[in-house]
Amino acid sequence: MKVLILSCNTGGGHNACAQALVQKLEQMGHESVTKDALGYVSDRVSRIVSNWHVRFYRHFPKLYGKGYQYAEEHPATFDEDSAACRLLRSGCARMRQEIESGGYGAVICTHLFPAMMLSYIQHALPLAIRTCFLATDYTASPSCSCVSLDACVIPDASLTEEFVRAGIRQETIVPLGIPVRAMFEGGSDPAQAKRAFQINPAHRHLVIMSGSMGCGPISEVVSCLAKKMPESCELSVVCSSNKKLYRKLRMRYGHKKNVHVLGFVKNIAKLLDSADVFITKPGGISTTEAVVKGIPMVLINAVGGCETHNLEFFVSRGAACTADTPKELAWQSLQLLQNEPRCASMRRAMQELDYAGAAARICKLVCEEA
Repeated sequence: MKVLILSCNTGGGHNACAQALVQKLEQMGHESVTKDALGYVSDRVSRIVSNWHVRFYRHFPKLYGKGYQYAEEHPATFDEDSAACRLLRSGCARMRQEIESGGYGAVICTHLFPAMMLSYIQHALPLAIRTCFLATDYTASPSCSCVSLDACVIPDASLTEEFVRAGIRQETIVPLGIPVRAMFEGGSDPAQAKRAFQINPAHRHLVIMSGSMGCGPISEVVSCLAKKMPESCELSVVCSSNKKLYRKLRMRYGHKKNVHVLGFVKNIAKLLDSADVFITKPGGISTTEAVVKGIPMVLINAVGGCETHNLEFFVSRGAACTADTPKELAWQSLQLLQNEPRCASMRRAMQELDYAGAAARICKLVCEEA
């Protein structure tokens, strides 16, 4: 079967989900193509949305969170007559032409925007294809009521009622999890992984990362950690695409032997294998990757919005902890790093969630029922 995967360039998570599905579909003998859904509106619109998303996310996180809160409290923000929906509908004809000319048997949406666009298409004149929306956060996003596809894959069965209240038809909801790339579903020896990143295998290792855009109070947390961290512990800071943060931290901590400032890390899965504790913002994808790896998490509520819901989900299940200030986050991290019984408890909580294998379950659902 040929499957079209529709994503959006708003952060790395949605594209990472798409990559996970591509890997699994290929392994199962299916063909797939991944497209940026906003490109059907125009390449210019796609660039503008992506660039402004990064700017707000990185530089104005509180404003980003307020915008999400406003959308939650004002459902009309995404009703059919709204400017946002009119913009999305303007790309539906080109999306439909892609599906028809490409010979696709199924379409999977890893972002709400393509799911809305595909729902408009199917409402106007249904295509004979299998359609699926994949929710990538542990909450029902605003405007879910605009989505009406054959299947809505949610991260956890406990969220079913929330998605129903948000407007998703219950009979379409399938709790199969969030797919992660194949490298996260295996593992290497922690000591070997530490050596690969120049970490002493006898040392405890903290990894701090804040998404593909390197946002949040990373600098402040690192400052607190660097002051209190014993010599038997090492810290790796992943700045990802945030070059300004990378230069700043390299200048400040380049001389410290137990602080490692990294830019974009290609094999992040192996870096997690080397970690004893993972400090991260609660993105739906990064938290799921950590859970599949079984790495205890300290979550930074840097942005708010859907990530606050993700944070609350994992903290309530004993798979993570959090704090309100950089100083408290650093303290929590160091306490957890030196408390193996508590780390073991978090790992057990992650095992009980049983999130590995989501990509295979989703591909099987879509391809076998199409």
